[in-house]
Amino acid sequence: MASSVSLKKNYRCHQSLQQFYTGGPYAVSSDGSFIVCACDDTIKIVDSSNASIKSTIEGDSEPVTALCLSPVSNNSFLFSASHSRQIRIWDLSSLKCIRSWKGHEGPIMGMACHGSGGLLATAGADRKVLVWDVDGGFCTHYFKGHKGVVTCIMFHPDPNRLLLFSGSDDTTIRIWDLRTKKCVTTLEKHQSAVTSLDFSEDGQTLISAGRDKACHISLYEK
Repeated sequence: MASSVSLKKNYRCHQSLQQFYTGGPYAVSSDGSFIVCACDDTIKIVDSSNASIKSTIEGDSEPVTALCLSPVSNNSFLFSASHSRQIRIWDLSSLKCIRSWKGHEGPIMGMACHGSGGLLATAGADRKVLVWDVDGGFCTHYFKGHKGVVTCIMFHPDPNRLLLFSGSDDTTIRIWDLRTKKCVTTLEKHQSAVTSLDFSEDGQTLISAGRDKACHISLYEK
């Protein structure tokens, strides 16, 4: 004789997932424990282990265009920019904006923080590359030379090598020397916009990708 089985009729939600990314910029913490990403005009801080939203930073009602985590103090500071062109520094422990300023004449398309945590580089739709003193909020370097939107930017991974790399939709990559404040090299490998830059672990090889569906590897020693 088959025994009757009583099924549970009431359930309690253990965990729910919410939308936390709508495309655009994002940044991963150095230990991989959390992700910071754009969600329309807000910034979501997401736990990497379970995809839950840890915190939400309310922006200025404009879509977020660039994000960058400071490499110092356990990534406790976040830099952001939106279509308002405002650059903001957020303290992730309190979720408060501790400093803000403007500098570009168009949206900021990319950001990078120097390994020391003291310099912030921004890439603009106004074709400019600017470097900022993080504590003072003033411009230390003004680089002009790209003939199109500056799409991506990064410092050399070795903090002692004061070099800045920028890619543009003019198809070029420019290498800027922070000491001399000049462009030391222009790489013309791509046939379309440069979309991303990265370095090998030894810091000797620059890797770039573009909308031409090509990936280029450039040996760079200086």
